[in-house]
Amino acid sequence: MSAHSALSLGVILGTFEKHGPFISANSTRGFLSLCVPGGLSIDRSIGPADADARTWTTTTMKDEETSPLISPAGKTPTRWSTRTVVAGVSAIALMTLGCYVGFAGNGGGGLGTIWNFAFTRTTSPFVTFTLDASWIDKTIRAANPTFFASPLSKAYILRHNYGSTSFFEDEDALEMTRVGLRRWTLATNEVNYEYGFMLENENGAKLREIGAWYTNERESVTAPSANMKNCTVTFGQYRNRLISQTDTTPAFDVGACFGACGEECELPDAPTPMASLSGSQYTGGTTWGNDLITCNLGTATTYDAAKQSFYIDGSQESLIVCPYDIGPGHHPELTIEIVFELDQSFDPAHSYGWIFGHDNGGFDRSFIVSDERFGGGIASGIGSAYNSGAPTPSKGEWHHGLAVFRQGVVDGSYTALDGAISPNKATANNNEGLTSFSIGGLPGVVYHEHSMIGWIRYFNFYVGALSEDQVEAMYVRNTPWP
Repeated sequence: MSAHSALSLGVILGTFEKHGPFISANSTRGFLSLCVPGGLSIDRSIGPADADARTWTTTTMKDEETSPLISPAGKTPTRWSTRTVVAGVSAIALMTLGCYVGFAGNGGGGLGTIWNFAFTRTTSPFVTFTLDASWIDKTIRAANPTFFASPLSKAYILRHNYGSTSFFEDEDALEMTRVGLRRWTLATNEVNYEYGFMLENENGAKLREIGAWYTNERESVTAPSANMKNCTVTFGQYRNRLISQTDTTPAFDVGACFGACGEECELPDAPTPMASLSGSQYTGGTTWGNDLITCNLGTATTYDAAKQSFYIDGSQESLIVCPYDIGPGHHPELTIEIVFELDQSFDPAHSYGWIFGHDNGGFDRSFIVSDERFGGGIASGIGSAYNSGAPTPSKGEWHHGLAVFRQGVVDGSYTALDGAISPNKATANNNEGLTSFSIGGLPGVVYHEHSMIGWIRYFNFYVGALSEDQVEAMYVRNTPWP
């Protein structure tokens, strides 16, 4: 029977659902509060005097199920065994509020309090879940290096619905639809109570965000319980997310960052973005802009609505110019970011491929894909030629490029492509360059082609230098899918 069973002749027959243990191993008298539908609360005294009373079933955790909150799916932290405990009823009190089951007394530890625990809905809500995994806390990644060595491919919602005997089992998980490199969504009315998320990598390994949140009474697991205390409910040593029981609307949205409480993942200590300009923000006309910046399109710049991007045909007339100074005098530390796709017609042997920069002849700040003077592959202007050691990007697919500048810092500057930092770093000693920058090529350069042929989807620059562990997160967040 369920823990939410009806009362009959003063006898309780109920099963406590994986939220225990609720019964103290100590034989001395304790106190138990049981919540049932409709807000009925049963206050229960337990002790030797009840030895001849009726029985009910409760659940206890297996000793071996003490895996940390982030744990491989094979070590599922929600498997329980069942036992029968002799007990009887000493008092019944009616209450109108739902409550979180708790136990206190000699030998029994309080389990915490959450007044939003009892199921109060008459129908399951229609919820649109969106899971973001663009930035996963370093402690979580460090605790699971093998899992994160393989790219993420799938995401699931684990669930325990009200009254169900299935507790977060893989076979009952709901697979989400992938909408980004590390972003998934699912609209469903099949989740109405407790839930959490599970990731799967390309090797088929799975990782849960819910489960045990401490290893013993005094030692807390550092990842990710410290990030989820404000968005999970605690059942004994387990944490789960909980569908809102107070939002009475028939449909609502739930956003979540894997292993954290934010609706989206936030990079800690990330530098300030100064553009964040996406092709999807284009509304027509001769300019492309948002609240942060406005750029001027060339007379030959064309907009590709299907790709939500601008096509650069290699000519000077197709370049995009932005009136903003990115020189070291304004920003000693700077990060340039651009999302692009090279057309099959682009010939790296014919063009230097300076697709972002403000160079006026001094190898100034830029992002480069094919300049033979810089090694012929990914590079940037640092006041001199810099060979990053990374090859020219492939054609026909989206790429995410970064160039990080720390003026005068030894080996403090580098490039990155698709989340991978280039093998070689450099010391930047940049000149000021032009007081505006261009996208797609360098304006006014006629002695050798510097432009790309292809699409520009997104660009940004940051006042400050991205740290190395933030590079992958920017790639994941801003690169289109598929």
